Amino acid sequence: MISHHPSETTLLAYAAGSLPEALAIVAATHIGGCSACRHRLEGLEAVGGVLLDALPPSALSDDALDRLLARADEPAPALPPVVNAGLPPPLDRVPLGRWWPIGVGARWRPVQAEGAAWGGLILVQPGRALPRHGHDGLELTCVLKGAFSDGSGRYGPGDLSEPQADHDHPPVAAAGEPCLCVIASEGMRLRGLLGWGQRMFGI
Repeated sequence: MISHHPSETTLLAYAAGSLPEALAIVAATHIGGCSACRHRLEGLEAVGGVLLDALPPSALSDDALDRLLARADEPAPALPPVVNAGLPPPLDRVPLGRWWPIGVGARWRPVQAEGAAWGGLILVQPGRALPRHGHDGLELTCVLKGAFSDGSGRYGPGDLSEPQADHDHPPVAAAGEPCLCVIASEGMRLRGLLGWGQRMFGI
């Protein structure tokens, strides 16, 4: 049972195509497994269509029809191949880097995405905590396997965490099995010695 969902603002940005690619990948992963959010998304897209219909018409360039017909003759773009068997869409077709250790009991695998946000997979062993941190902008985390808890609740498979920018939380993987998540962020502020190193090296 999925209990945590994206905010209306985030879902609207996803529908409008204005989320940075890494954040959109996380949102799409959650939406693919959440019928409630797919229904909400359909409603937002319908509203967007009505708003577009209400806009005043704009003049087209003289060669607009020729360019449209030329594009109609082009072959449809091929669907990217599956490169990560075992991961849900769209992660199964997204290029990923290698696994990197990021502390005791945690590993990180970056996703190749364009835009202002960064993202990737994170795997945390049961009972282990990630470094305490805050946020500069939007951060989204979707649980793929296992579960984790932070100051705002417990998140299991399919749940999406969307903490506030000033929310300082140390996520802790639940007991039982490793917690695998896909995460994306517009900015992260580490605490303690890690935060000092982050500021020292300007990362």
